[in-house]
Amino acid sequence: MSNEAIAQQFLELADLTEFVGDSPFKARAYRQAAQLLESLQTPIESLAERGREALAALPGVGDAIADKILAYLQTGAIPKREQLLQTVPAGVLEVMAVPGIGAKTARLLYEQLGVHDLASLRDALMSGAVDRLPHFSPRKRERLLRLVELKHKSQRRTPLGLALPRGRELLQAIQSLDGVQQAMLCGSARRMQEDVGDLDYLVASDTPQAATQAFVNLPAVAEVYAQGATRAQVFLKSGLQVDLKVAPSERWGAGMLYLTGSRAHSIRLRQRALERGLKLNEYGVWRGAECLAADTEEAVYAALGLPWIPPPLREDTGELEAAEQGRLPRLVERQDIRGDLQSHSHWSDGLDTLETMAQAADALGYEYLAITDHAHQFADREAFEQRRRAIEQLNQRRGGRPYLLNAIEVNILPDGSLHAPDWMLRAAQFVLAGVHEAHGQPAPQMTARLIRALEHPAVDALAHPTGRRYGKRPPNDADWARIFECARALGKAIEINGYPTRMDPPTPLARVLVESGAWVCLGTDAHAARDLGAMELAVGLAQRGWATPERILNTRPLDALMHWLAQRRENP
Repeated sequence: MSNEAIAQQFLELADLTEFVGDSPFKARAYRQAAQLLESLQTPIESLAERGREALAALPGVGDAIADKILAYLQTGAIPKREQLLQTVPAGVLEVMAVPGIGAKTARLLYEQLGVHDLASLRDALMSGAVDRLPHFSPRKRERLLRLVELKHKSQRRTPLGLALPRGRELLQAIQSLDGVQQAMLCGSARRMQEDVGDLDYLVASDTPQAATQAFVNLPAVAEVYAQGATRAQVFLKSGLQVDLKVAPSERWGAGMLYLTGSRAHSIRLRQRALERGLKLNEYGVWRGAECLAADTEEAVYAALGLPWIPPPLREDTGELEAAEQGRLPRLVERQDIRGDLQSHSHWSDGLDTLETMAQAADALGYEYLAITDHAHQFADREAFEQRRRAIEQLNQRRGGRPYLLNAIEVNILPDGSLHAPDWMLRAAQFVLAGVHEAHGQPAPQMTARLIRALEHPAVDALAHPTGRRYGKRPPNDADWARIFECARALGKAIEINGYPTRMDPPTPLARVLVESGAWVCLGTDAHAARDLGAMELAVGLAQRGWATPERILNTRPLDALMHWLAQRRENP
């Protein structure tokens, strides 16, 4: 069981409640519970061990929802959800999971066209049958069809933030197997791609058959799809597909390069080898029967006349040309990061106290942490002042290690104005502005909306720019080059957000952002202390955008960051 699984149960319960026309207040409560569970890093089972009262004390839970959580933990089902499923086709849940299709639309589709699952929805959209329903224009039909395809894609791929911990856990198990000399997680996970289709492992062993047999016998394996002397393909109990390749130690580097990819990068390398009368394969670089290089990646690249290329750049987007010309960037690395510029505490929708967040940041070696609680969640000026005083007192008590910034994250309203009073915007040490509602506006409108927000004198940075959420919401469309240029001209920053279900902006836009010359800030969007570990994902996404430390705000020490903020306010 997982917090995510229970959260999904509550989201489905909310959808079913709305579909049958039950109380909207109940549906809202179920969604709030789901949001809490999604962001909760502590296993819900651990909290349940403390008793029903501990669950009921969680924000937005209460006795009724606590009982439903306990029922799920005990039986694997929420009785109310099972009761509603007796009257609603289960596939309707898939339909309501498509962004843009709410309960009323799903019910209309079901009653008028018999749409009861994603397949029948796709048929109705492709045939044009939905056009005769109210409010279904051809444009809306095309958008929904695109979203259905996105849903299918999300079911096939897993966000890196979810796949990477599972991949590393499995890596430890593989490394401990008899006969395994070394092992590495390769593929798109090593390239820090935002999502992965499967996990790819390379193993060095002198007894490949024994290694593959030990691998397929691991407890995490649910089904063996294929098994050979040096390869195995399995499905984990989590649903992830895993491919394993065994190579001798002397071929380690070539195998690592081969399994890491990307396919486009590998094709270019093979073409380069052929142009030099060589052959490149998963076993090395060859001239006839002579192996010129194979034991390390560096040696393989060198045999092709290139320096080693960092995995996040291996996408055939100019990295070979840059390598050949000596222009590969010195990518930002995790150790360059001095602090996190987006996090939330219990003063808004975060789960942990300021003290807990500070301790976690200190353990990561940070000099500073921006506490960017949501501006609209402060009840009044006094509440904001109470948090300010709490931050100041904590900074004094801990000697500013790390220094907590009294910051806010403010909603950008549909017209580009900010959902926060002027006094709060002036008082905050760091102001992030982000879109949290009215997603999907036409590109010109979204562009104007974001530019207006950036032009506000109080705004320091734009948070999670495209607003995407894996499996829930595609990126907003806008003239991103124009937006990033606006930020550059104004001397403001654009966030690269590492929260596992965001990873925003996507790689191509991260590259556009870096090339624009605008300031970049890295944030985890942490809603609990444990979320601060997502900085690794933000750094990986920045690397995929070819980011170097120079234009990243949080590579600066605290005094330099505060100087930047002071200068920005003096020259808005």
